[in-house]
Amino acid sequence: MVDQFQKCLKSVNLYLKFIGLHLESKDTTKTFIERSRSHRLYFAHFFSLNLEVVAQILWVLEAVITRKSFVEITRLIPCLILTLISDFKTLSLLYYARHNNEFIVTMKSLLLNQKQLEEKETRFREDLIDKHVLMLTSITKKISYLIGMGLLMFALAPAFIIIPHYFKTNEVKLEMPFIAYYPFNEFDSRIYPWVYLHQVWTACVAMIMVYGPDCFFFTCCTFIHIQFSLLNNDMERIVNEDTPRYDKTKFKELAVRHIELMRCVNLLEKIFSKSILFNALTSSVIICVTGFNVLVVDNIVMMASFTAFLLFGLMQIFLYCYYGDTIMRSSMQVSTSIYNSPWYNIRAADRKGFFIVIIRAQKPCELTANGFFKINLSAFTSILSTSWSYFALLKTMYHPE
Repeated sequence: MVDQFQKCLKSVNLYLKFIGLHLESKDTTKTFIERSRSHRLYFAHFFSLNLEVVAQILWVLEAVITRKSFVEITRLIPCLILTLISDFKTLSLLYYARHNNEFIVTMKSLLLNQKQLEEKETRFREDLIDKHVLMLTSITKKISYLIGMGLLMFALAPAFIIIPHYFKTNEVKLEMPFIAYYPFNEFDSRIYPWVYLHQVWTACVAMIMVYGPDCFFFTCCTFIHIQFSLLNNDMERIVNEDTPRYDKTKFKELAVRHIELMRCVNLLEKIFSKSILFNALTSSVIICVTGFNVLVVDNIVMMASFTAFLLFGLMQIFLYCYYGDTIMRSSMQVSTSIYNSPWYNIRAADRKGFFIVIIRAQKPCELTANGFFKINLSAFTSILSTSWSYFALLKTMYHPE
């Protein structure tokens, strides 16, 4: 079980190391400023990315002042918001490095402390872990393919505009993947290749800065859910139906495991709650504006790019809500599992421990958007509802010439 957890973390680290971050760092006792000095590559990417953010914000301000095309402005907004989300996610991961390490150590300890069981029980555990790890692997691969397709489409979009225009007018009119304001002429033939490459590179960095922390979150949630499922199975079997006795030592170990799992959820809440809040608040805007661009753009490549972007936005916020809902339900299942066991066979004095765990388990472990609202499937439906409202408003405001 530990090997599979390590393997999943290795995949997460692969993405994070690309942008200059990593998990299980040895500098967890240092302050945020001290840690920052050892992540120069990350801050180089951060600076490069935010240069583009500033350029895009300046273009939006200019576009509003000069009353540029409504479609052009909405085309830039999803990209701008995504870069801000990438800043929030990676800075949170760096700031809470100590909590990241504490979570990993605690989860490894829980996985290592699984005692040797009979063959049937061992097979059940292996099947459960394989099922959820396979699901996690499948999800992360699909998202990576979607990101790759979206980035490729955005990178190729200028070529699909420049080439047809050249054949029609015999004139080369250069285009950029993303609209931005620069204090120089970015379409100068000597400058254009460098600006183009910088935009494509920062787009790749921004997506990985979003996707890397997301992968870590999905991995953490998957193994928390696995541990709750195993705990529920053990709780249900703690009392033997044929005898009024039960293993008190084992029950204490299960109670400690329950406490440790609740602590893992609290650590996850500290690490991700602030970035989840920003992500959730901006998801409605990203979904509605991206959907609007899919509807109004007349370039097939741009339409494909925004479609990939839309699918990524929907999948990302759905998975956050899905995993939050999964943890909530599996944590509440602990009380049901104890109740389903033959607890009535044991002495009244021994039932007190059972009742304490049942009462605590009835309060679910929940992930929130910094305490403002719970992250579950109900939150996802609310986000979709808000997105549809914004989309309907945009359609009403749009008047094509």
